[in-house]
Amino acid sequence: MPALTSRPFGRRPAAAPAQDREERLAQRAARALASARATASLRCSTSVSIGSTTGHAVPKDRPLRSEAFRRVVASLPCAWCGIAGFSQHAHENEGKGARLKVDDRRSMPLCCARPGIEGCHQRFDQYRLVPGGRQAHIDLGRALSRRTRAQIRDAGLWPANVPLWSEEA
Repeated sequence: MPALTSRPFGRRPAAAPAQDREERLAQRAARALASARATASLRCSTSVSIGSTTGHAVPKDRPLRSEAFRRVVASLPCAWCGIAGFSQHAHENEGKGARLKVDDRRSMPLCCARPGIEGCHQRFDQYRLVPGGRQAHIDLGRALSRRTRAQIRDAGLWPANVPLWSEEA
């Protein structure tokens, strides 16, 4: 058998001498600082250029979070099946996303799952409560949250530190 002249899995050529640790850390810090400055300048900018389009930054409304309001909603009977004592505060599905919830005032009471019974809340979140898919559930959520807000307001249960919903103020 002929001898191989080169080894396919042979040693790599020797690498350049390692830099001084302090020098590497200084270079890393300089890169991080440059990146932070670039990011900060983007945040402070009033307009954003994307390709050939320029748009102005629009501040987003922060959704209201109120433990008191959520507790009032959860104390009501299920807005869909009417069972009392098993309700949870359920947000509308429009505008939700991964780890994103809409304003707490855009909600309704829906019952939770119980042994042997799938709750309305779970079916609503999975678009299986009514036929018609996502859009039907968005419409249903709007109607139920509107009815829930009116129910809370009419019963005098609206928490004092929670502003009324802008459409109903």
